[in-house]
Amino acid sequence: MLLGREGATAAETLARLGIDAAPPASAAVAQGELWQPVPEADGYALAAQTDAYGLYVRPDNGGIAVLDRRSGYRWTSSPTREELAKEKVKGLLLSNLQSAFVLTYVRSKGADQTIRESVNSLSPGVRTTIVKDGDGIQASYSFPDKKLGVTIRYSLTEAGLKVSVPAAGIVEDGDYAAFSLDLLPYFGAAAASDDGYLFVPDGPGGLIRFNAPRAGISKGYLHEVYGAELTNSANWTRDAGMREDIAYPVFGLKKGDQAFVAVLAKGEGAAQIAAMPPGIKSSLYNVYSSQMYREEYLYRMSRLAAPTKAVQKQRLDFDREVEYRFLSGQKADYSGMAESYRDYLIAAGSLGKPLQPAEHVPLYLKIMGGNYEKAFGRVRYVAATTFAQAGEMMRSLRSKGVAASKVAFYGWQNMGDYDMEKRFPIESSLGGESAAKAFIGEMKAAGTDVSFYEDFLWVDGHSSASGKSGAVRAIDGTAFIDEGWFMAKPSFTAASAAAAVDRLKKLGVSGILYSGLGDTTFNDYEPSGILSRGYTSRVYAGLLSYTRKELGSAGVFRGNAYTLSQADYISSLPSESSYDFLIDETVPFYPMVLHGYVPYTFGEGNLRDDERKEFLRAIEYGAMPSFMVTHDDSRKLKESASNFLYSSRFDKWEGRIVEEYGQFDSLAGLFARRITAHEKLSADRYATTYEDGTRVIVDYAAGSFSVEKGGGA
Repeated sequence: MLLGREGATAAETLARLGIDAAPPASAAVAQGELWQPVPEADGYALAAQTDAYGLYVRPDNGGIAVLDRRSGYRWTSSPTREELAKEKVKGLLLSNLQSAFVLTYVRSKGADQTIRESVNSLSPGVRTTIVKDGDGIQASYSFPDKKLGVTIRYSLTEAGLKVSVPAAGIVEDGDYAAFSLDLLPYFGAAAASDDGYLFVPDGPGGLIRFNAPRAGISKGYLHEVYGAELTNSANWTRDAGMREDIAYPVFGLKKGDQAFVAVLAKGEGAAQIAAMPPGIKSSLYNVYSSQMYREEYLYRMSRLAAPTKAVQKQRLDFDREVEYRFLSGQKADYSGMAESYRDYLIAAGSLGKPLQPAEHVPLYLKIMGGNYEKAFGRVRYVAATTFAQAGEMMRSLRSKGVAASKVAFYGWQNMGDYDMEKRFPIESSLGGESAAKAFIGEMKAAGTDVSFYEDFLWVDGHSSASGKSGAVRAIDGTAFIDEGWFMAKPSFTAASAAAAVDRLKKLGVSGILYSGLGDTTFNDYEPSGILSRGYTSRVYAGLLSYTRKELGSAGVFRGNAYTLSQADYISSLPSESSYDFLIDETVPFYPMVLHGYVPYTFGEGNLRDDERKEFLRAIEYGAMPSFMVTHDDSRKLKESASNFLYSSRFDKWEGRIVEEYGQFDSLAGLFARRITAHEKLSADRYATTYEDGTRVIVDYAAGSFSVEKGGGA
């Protein structure tokens, strides 16, 4: 039985908070008569059509094609005969090019259980069964010698094509088990001579251009949506944390005046997004999703034994779904892809309501109250900003022209981060509860919301809570504890946060800025069954909803897609790529999706690596201004848990804050407007266009930006 705080079961905890974490109903495998059409000369037969699209399927192997009836362009799951004739790869790689999927499997019994092998729709002995399924087609593939099977369903939508893999369609009746499924790996694949690029969700967005020179050292782009599985120690590599995790489950391809953007609509937390340049698996550029059904992990027989590799036994067993949305003409670029993804989120109810126009943009000011340090065998709290001092700072900013602001207060807990289970009473060194109430009341009267920052995911070793019952279970079945800290089960996090919400509500706090909820999700490998990343995401989204209902607002870091419908603010939205060898250009895809719906900031203005460049990037990408300050010198905190603040003294930064705020506020008329286009004008000049026609042009060489007013301004 899973327990939250105070002995309540997970189900009781979530029900009390109004959180529905139940998984969606799984799809059934369709039963029906065999589809036996007469194919056309190219081997394809018409399976379904709408006013905009026609779906064609090859009865012999299940390959597909989608005809865009508006433009006459045809997308296919495999390269053309002419393209295949130019290929130099042979054997399995060549047959993979002609298949709608590649199923990788491992042995489930005996020796060598980590060796991976693959089959596809052209493998010897495969049995292909195709049936009509409502408005689409269902193709089932059986591999009798392995006693494996997979079922894939195709149907047309208003925007394009939906591809589904029901969990019930994965068959494992023998000594082999599914490891991963590459879904439509060569759909729309392009040659290096084509005009276009692959789009990958690297940071704010990354382009892999077809005509760019390649050094031949890249292994391709292959990364897990929402980051590598945290509870798998095999993922703790030296470069872990050095790259930007994927925050949104999207990929795309542009070829000439045609493009598609693909959205992982179900099961995205157990999928990788892959993009391959020529020379790795073929002579083509291709991008696709690889659906993960099992992970490889390191297993220890004892504390003294060296770890050995193993593959998890229990399958990540839920439906998978990818929607391909087709674009043509002027919409066939990354700007059109972003617009299409935004439309998808709005239709799915996953983006929230549009922002209301604002006379002034808000300054997002993070104020560090202080934190604990260990000295002379004892623990003490070091105050850097009292609530009274925070009030003085805010009054000073208003007097100097900062017309709108929102505050996130850090280090308010009793002894700061020392014992996360003893947050209350409010730290007395800051003035305690009475000073906190006075500060919050003054800010509200001035129109400034005050949120408190908190982390409810990690529980430290000083806590009275038990990692044995409260910690997430790692992939090897052990409690996930790292240097005395443990990662809390989602129900434990929800219960802890709800208790804090109830206390903070009495103080008048306007919201919580949550660490972790927007950038961390994981599987919980309970003995009774896996609680998936989808479960974690649903609990976190529900907790954000509860916080909004009780306090008024909820903020997150990074803004993983599952939080978008419930987040009022995103801090530290990715603004840079991972500088992957394969990425040729960083573009503001995710900011284009969010602008006008969820305000976001990048890194704090006083903690930048490149001050001018990062300021201009925030202007170019439509971000809000943000700083993190203390009243006293940050050197006071150098021995504390908040020693990352190397330059934060308010009176040293106030002039810069006021100056930058004025520049951001000059764009206040664009606060609630959607971004409709982005383009590179030259090596150092970029233009961002808003829905009223206004263009913001950033010139990195000159270190400045300008505004061209649109017709609707």
